[in-house]
Amino acid sequence: MAKESFRFIHASDFHLERPMQDILDLPDHLRATLVEAPWKAAEAVFEHAVVENVDFIVLSGDILNPLTSGAQGAAFLLEQFEILGQRGIQVYWAGGVVDDPERWPDAVQLPDNVHVFSKHEVESVVFRRNQTRLVTLLGRSADGSETVKAAEYAHEEDDNYVVAVAYGQADSETLRSEKIDYWALGGRHQAQILQTEEPIIRYSGAPQARCLQEEGAHGFVLVDVDAQRCVQVHSIDIDMIRYSEQDIDADDVALGRDLRQLLAKRVARLQSEASGRHLLVKWRVHMDLENATVVGPSALEDLLGWLRREFGHGQPSCWSTDIEILPPKELPAGWHEEDTILGDFLRTAATHRKDRSKKLNLKPMVDAETPGSSVWQAALAAPNADSQMATLDKSTLLGVDLLRGHQVDLVAPTRRFGGSE
Repeated sequence: MAKESFRFIHASDFHLERPMQDILDLPDHLRATLVEAPWKAAEAVFEHAVVENVDFIVLSGDILNPLTSGAQGAAFLLEQFEILGQRGIQVYWAGGVVDDPERWPDAVQLPDNVHVFSKHEVESVVFRRNQTRLVTLLGRSADGSETVKAAEYAHEEDDNYVVAVAYGQADSETLRSEKIDYWALGGRHQAQILQTEEPIIRYSGAPQARCLQEEGAHGFVLVDVDAQRCVQVHSIDIDMIRYSEQDIDADDVALGRDLRQLLAKRVARLQSEASGRHLLVKWRVHMDLENATVVGPSALEDLLGWLRREFGHGQPSCWSTDIEILPPKELPAGWHEEDTILGDFLRTAATHRKDRSKKLNLKPMVDAETPGSSVWQAALAAPNADSQMATLDKSTLLGVDLLRGHQVDLVAPTRRFGGSE
């Protein structure tokens, strides 16, 4: 049993060598904030360690690449480590892919309160308070393997609380086989809880998101362990910028709802959830083919400008990075029933969709004459048995576009405003 209570921070994936992404057309008032955001978030981890009076910090990989982050990166870490050392706070660091221990400059000596785990074998380090053994830390820096090998963390049991520090992909069932109390994992930018009961298995995630694929809150983990080994785990959000992707369904417009009012309400909800943080939002609008002028290209371009003027200059800001038009989820049912060439075409496509055993071969038609772009010709002619349905969907959209006289731009797979792929 633990002899005294203690607390520690689990953090990872600072990636101080990596800039923010998906920030095209960013206004001047947000540029400085985005440049500083990863550094401010990392600094907040260390500040919380001092304020919360933790006993130690566990860093589980991908903190920074000292070769590409330059002198600023190493100087920043040294300053933070020295501040922690003055407070008697230890740092246990398992390197990941970008912060391989062998990359750290030989001329830059780490403070005595920082222990970097070897990449060649699992090391065992004991944390003591006033000579009392409280915690055994088992750690290993990444050695190129993508998977955490639980068997390497086998150890002789005693009454210490055991924290395992590892980087890479992990399987909770495998990790449960070892007598570990807390698995501090790194290598994923999104926080993830693999198991809440003993052993606790967690990825802390990055303190600051870098792109639209890293939606939601980001921060670190604060762990409190009392003398009876009761554990409380707290997720602390410290990000300055949040990314979000938002879908607008064409049905909302078809039902007569005002699109600007709908977007304004969505922005208000996002800002409430972000608790005063800046937002970078990408909007995806599904086409409403029966009301194409409402969500057509020109209207969406105007809409993006309105979003930026209305919500992109406040404190905090909600900046719309771009708007992407997506093909409709379903074509209007009435079109299938028309006694027209379009109706006949859609009924034929539906027949093929039901009979998936039929292999479509559009190459003869494409070779003869296809009044579409070269991109469409290549997409429709490509023989791929695994993408027959996707090919049918593309050809159906092309046919609808041609038969309806190009009323809606369906030829492009997507159309964007305000950004680029």
